Amino acid sequence: MPRRRRKGRRAARRGAANRGGRRRAPRRTGAAKRAKRKPRRPRLELLAAAAPRFALRSSVGLGAVNDPADVLATKQRLVELGFEWLVVDSTTHDETIRAIRLFQAIKSGHQRVAHPANDGRIDPGGDTYLWLQAANAPRWMPMPAGSALAGFRNVERSDTYDQHDWGTDWLAATVTAAGAAYRDAYLTRRPGAALLTINDASLPRGGETPDHAGHQTGLACDCRLPRTDGTAPGGTTFRHALFDREATRAMLQALRAQKLVARVFFNDPELIREGLCMPVSGHDDHIHFEIRPPARSGAEL
Repeated sequence: MPRRRRKGRRAARRGAANRGGRRRAPRRTGAAKRAKRKPRRPRLELLAAAAPRFALRSSVGLGAVNDPADVLATKQRLVELGFEWLVVDSTTHDETIRAIRLFQAIKSGHQRVAHPANDGRIDPGGDTYLWLQAANAPRWMPMPAGSALAGFRNVERSDTYDQHDWGTDWLAATVTAAGAAYRDAYLTRRPGAALLTINDASLPRGGETPDHAGHQTGLACDCRLPRTDGTAPGGTTFRHALFDREATRAMLQALRAQKLVARVFFNDPELIREGLCMPVSGHDDHIHFEIRPPARSGAEL
């Protein structure tokens, strides 16, 4: 009897609640809960969505398997990265090997392509392969022209008789950042001073150049010396009467402040003593600086 009274009270309460306009939602069964859930994406679909932009099944290049589909994928990736002189097909040509070697030299920080480590071969899982996959893989491009507002100018872009105006996007970003640093730290105080004036980088396809021992991999650039009259015409040495040492000091400081800059060469004894540059033969009349590769990022998806 007591149990029946409790059931009766619960029924009465339910009736009162229903009369007040409040209805309890029916308890969902296991089947109803499962029907409510969002459908899961198939595992294969998730894996495909996270696949790297570039992938190979076998080796490509010198002495490699060179499966046609892998060769085609490699050339497509290299052209995407600015090596646009390659013919996009499924055949491995001498120019394909040369482009792979240039890419290897760049990612390894070599100033010359003819280094034993640059073997012209890409193996899945190897360092060249991982760099081709990387989101910050080096891109080959013309060096920026610059402007007075940018704090630098590239005289090479206007010289139609010389083609040393190509390099990596890493070098282009370094030049741009150095120009901005020089502008902010020095040109704002000395608006009549010469801009940071760059000229030789690398040839349109990289590689050997008769004008330089290095400058083959888009990781090095030269700068003209400024004069006290606000120009940088070239041919000025640190012994010249119009050589602007103060502006040069500011340029060197701006260059050395860039995280990728590895070495700076210039033969002015005073600036060498200040630790801003190092001496090397043939660098009385210009600054030469080199950059290192950044840390490799994850794969571009």
